[in-house]
Amino acid sequence: MVLRRSSAQSARTAGLTSFAPLIAAPFRRCRRHRSVLDRTVLCRNWTVQYYAWNEEVGRHRWRATQMEGDTALPVGRTPRKRRDIVDAATTLFLRNGYQGTSVDQIAAAASVSKQTVYKQFGDKERLFRAIVDGVAENSRTIADELDAAFTRRAVSSVEDLEQMLAEVARDYLDAVLESRVLSLRRLIIAEADRFPDLARTYYNRAPARGIELIADQLGRFVDAGLLEVDDRRLAAGQFAYLALSIAQDRAMFCPDEQPDDAERDRLSRAAAGVFVAAYRSRSAQQ
Repeated sequence: MVLRRSSAQSARTAGLTSFAPLIAAPFRRCRRHRSVLDRTVLCRNWTVQYYAWNEEVGRHRWRATQMEGDTALPVGRTPRKRRDIVDAATTLFLRNGYQGTSVDQIAAAASVSKQTVYKQFGDKERLFRAIVDGVAENSRTIADELDAAFTRRAVSSVEDLEQMLAEVARDYLDAVLESRVLSLRRLIIAEADRFPDLARTYYNRAPARGIELIADQLGRFVDAGLLEVDDRRLAAGQFAYLALSIAQDRAMFCPDEQPDDAERDRLSRAAAGVFVAAYRSRSAQQ
């Protein structure tokens, strides 16, 4: 719902009597931007946010949204516009490439003006960088899932270890074979010569982060006497490629040829089996 800044009566009419003194209180006017979140007020399970508008809307506006748990639902036109621009630009970049996409096309696809795109992101390059940076940050989700897979079951034997690694490999494979992940990976690789720093940032935050996480986890099994590993990072890289490379390489070039569940299980079990056979401790008992 939207509450206009006319008087405290606006809040009472909406059934939000707790906000009446707040709505009647003065707020500073923002002159720098067309729409800027000026103040947020939390009360019980509601959040009220005051937006200052000038020439674009011509009035002040309140917005109240009910909270789900401890988190308020997203509100406001500016965040929504940014999201729409990012979504439209991502779709166009994936379809046409960086060079083949214009700001005019992005603005039209996002249903905003070209000026709005420049206002929010500066230029096309900065928009592209923001998208890739967001993708890199979102890789934390994959890393978290990978980390959780290593602790899902108790491991007390080499047999347990191989079963656990097969599950890790399957989770990892499912994550990287998501169609959007593959598409964005293709895009970043295609533009690596144009944006080498951006490609390196993505690599460090995504593939390299996964390998470092695996290396850290392997240390537990080395300490437990189940594995013998001299170079943990090398071993982690080998496990990652055993788990991913066959299916990922094919999917990168043949997007419509994804392995089914049975094939993914087979590849994951094989990756775990080869890895354990190479690195199992000679003193470990089955």
